[in-house]
Amino acid sequence: MKKVLCVILAVLVFAGVAGSLEMRVIRLGLLSKLNTSEEEFTPLWRRTFAPQNEALDVVVKFYESLTAMLMALNAGEIHQMVLPEASAQYVMTANPELEASLVLTSRGMGLSFGFRAGDEELRKKFNEAIDYLRSNWTLGALEGMYIASNGHVTPEPVEFAKIDRAATIRVAVTGDLPPIDYIAPDGTPAGFNTAVLAEIGRHLGVNVELVEVDAGARTAALASGRADVVFWYEVDTESETQPDIPEGVIVSQPYYEWTKFIHVRKALRRDAPAKWDIKNSILDLFGFGR
Repeated sequence: MKKVLCVILAVLVFAGVAGSLEMRVIRLGLLSKLNTSEEEFTPLWRRTFAPQNEALDVVVKFYESLTAMLMALNAGEIHQMVLPEASAQYVMTANPELEASLVLTSRGMGLSFGFRAGDEELRKKFNEAIDYLRSNWTLGALEGMYIASNGHVTPEPVEFAKIDRAATIRVAVTGDLPPIDYIAPDGTPAGFNTAVLAEIGRHLGVNVELVEVDAGARTAALASGRADVVFWYEVDTESETQPDIPEGVIVSQPYYEWTKFIHVRKALRRDAPAKWDIKNSILDLFGFGR
């Protein structure tokens, strides 16, 4: 009888240990990085951000557009989506059923204009325009108006100057990083992207024509000649590795920078207040406490 009880006890202990060590997989959604794959980017993300917890694993999934990523979050295909702070705040304001679950610091992150390799002269002109707009506070004022103050305001479209007999530069915008790169529900680009491009057009003495593409199609728009410039590529100024900048693309200096990524998830059900507990709070953080 004692042997039987010992065997039962051993089985129960083993089952308890196995249960406690069960791997929990966190699926994160990000906008597509154009110089890497999900399989290549996932270990890079783990090395940079993943918690020191052997029971947690992270899988990254790319999406061609913000709309597709939101649909995946609502369908339960991913647990959370990861966005720059300003875009995360905008998305949560527009979707009250979403909430922030985690804030991660990452210095040196920014957005730059993208050009075809060989268009160094055009890049030089954009860099000069960025320097000019930054030095006279125009760029800072536009960031304050359209990004820092975006809380409950729908960005307004900006009218572009029409310059007779001037060259036209076609710029691809996505609408997938609101309010930085914003396209209104009626399909009209508006806000910070249009305001910055309108000022650059005036400074360079050129007409600007906007071309709408998904985030995942930015490089294709350049390569096909559909666009001369892409409004944004994500850059890491503190790293030699650039997951979002493929071969054949050159970028300007950053015109917008941030230091925080925010993880956004569907708001958890909290039926009754409970005593705070670190273990349950960590599980809740990753969406396992539903």
